[in-house]
Amino acid sequence: ASGGRDIGKLVANKLNIPCYGREILEKAAERENLSVEYVEELEEGSTGSFLYSLYKISSMADGTMGGATAAEKLNSDEINIIRELALCGPTVFVGRSAAYALNDRNDVLKVFVHANHDFRIKRACEVYGLEEGSVKSILKKYDKRRSNYFKMNCGKDWNEIRNYDLILDSSVLGIEKAAEIIAECCK
Repeated sequence: ASGGRDIGKLVANKLNIPCYGREILEKAAERENLSVEYVEELEEGSTGSFLYSLYKISSMADGTMGGATAAEKLNSDEINIIRELALCGPTVFVGRSAAYALNDRNDVLKVFVHANHDFRIKRACEVYGLEEGSVKSILKKYDKRRSNYFKMNCGKDWNEIRNYDLILDSSVLGIEKAAEIIAECCK
């Protein structure tokens, strides 16, 4: 609820380039002939599972790594989709570990947008229609899922500042100003 998706869309509009976020997930679902809902669950759900982590650790330890799990296949599909889209020209990617997918390129600006707790709660209620009583637990749950997804697929800490070129606080700057700053950095 820090506004990353809205900021990404504004940046894309300002630069007159495409913006992809959830569309990557939808393309991956289409490639695998799976429902978007199932792919969504695989993307952020399975990697946070204690059993999944135990499976990965034990299969590495005993050398029976075997075939890729559905979640690993999905991650590979998403990386390939991001790389294919990036070949078409300048693009804004929101989430999906795009910076990791494009880590071999030197023309990528890696941005992390965050906001203070009160701003996120207010925005989640206003933008997503969530009730204030449930917002804190929902935000905590999604932050954990995203962090786990990033850790499992990129091997890095989602909140580690060294992973990014630019870190913006949308609760201080606002959505529009954050987009202006990013767009200016891309010119």
